[in-house]
Order: sequence, then C-alpha cells, then structure tokens
Amino acid sequence: MNNKTCHIFAAGDFEGTFTSNKNDLIIAADAGYNHIKKLNIAPDVLLGDFDTIGEIPNHPDTIKFPAEKDYTDTELALIEGINRGYSKFIIYGAIGGKRLEHTIGNLSLAASYAEKNHDITLTDGNYFVKALHNSSINFSEKETGFISIFTISGVAKGVCIKGLKYPLSNATLDSSNPTLCVSNEFCNKDATISVTDGTIIIIWQKSNN
Repeated sequence: MNNKTCHIFAAGDFEGTFTSNKNDLIIAADAGYNHIKKLNIAPDVLLGDFDTIGEIPNHPDTIKFPAEKDYTDTELALIEGINRGYSKFIIYGAIGGKRLEHTIGNLSLAASYAEKNHDITLTDGNYFVKALHNSSINFSEKETGFISIFTISGVAKGVCIKGLKYPLSNATLDSSNPTLCVSNEFCNKDATISVTDGTIIIIWQKSNN
C-alpha cells in the first residue's frame, strides 16, 4: 500500500507536470477535471457536485454529490481514495486560486488527515505543502529556496530542524510564536525536519534543480 499514491486534482491553481505509477489512482474533484484535460491524462474517478465545472463529464466512474453537503469536493475525493485502499495522497490545485477559504480549508484538511496516519502533500506546481504528524521528512542537498514551518492544529512539541540555515532543537510551536520558523533556507546540505508530539505544516518552493 505504501507504494501506491492517490492523485487528486482540485479546482485551485496548478501549473506543473504530472507523473504516476501503474497502481496509482487519479481522481478529479469537480473543476479539477479542467487540470486533467489540460494535462491530457485519463482520470480513474470523477466526483463532486459539479457546480464549479458546470457540467457532468461523461465518464464510467462518476460520483455525483448534492451541492449542499458537509464536505468539500476535495475532502470527498480524499475519503474516496481512503475507501479504495490508499494512504498516500498528492493533491494538485489545493492551494492558491481565487478562493482563499479553500486554501485554508485544505491546509486544515492536510493536518487533520495526517493525524489519522495519512501521507498528505498539497501543491500548485510551484509550492509544496506537507502535513507532518509525529514524524520526520528528509530533503536532499539539491533543494534550494525557502522553507517554512507552522502549526495550525494546537501545540507541536519536539520540533527539530537540521541541515537548514537556521537549525532548531526540541522546540515547541504554538500560537504564541507563529512566525518562529518562517523563511528558513536550504543551504546545500541534506536536511531533516521532525516533530515528536503534534502536527506541523511545512511549505517549500519547488527546486530548480
């Protein structure tokens, strides 16, 4: 299961390339279908209320939801992927765009599902967002640019940063120091970010290498 990825296309900004493997799942959530068409790839599943796209595409695996519902189309796609046996997700078009509330909602979504042991990455093709819960992430020395860390779901303890311009050891992040880890930098070293108790959101730019 760990080798499989569920790729979800949402309606926000996305300008980038796309690759997938044989056992991956591709879901278009409502207007995320526009990204699918632009990339000229075939989705496995289409779902949503289709109010944004304005039509229901002709596809053999289409799931229609009412417009008045308790979940966004992006979360419904995430739930569908989980129900089909996936725990690793990349959500394209989940940040940026004209709907700021959807970006904030998707950041919270990533943190919430990371706490349920799901691997969640958001991207617009230029920036990447990773939700990390009681875990760590490694970066290659080839990475360049800025990287920032936030907590949006309470207190995060035991936060460590190694290999970046500004290291950190066993720190606690909460609402009292919200900008402590903003605009750190890669510096031609392998780097590691970890948290032992809590959830953090990591944001970094796509490397030009």
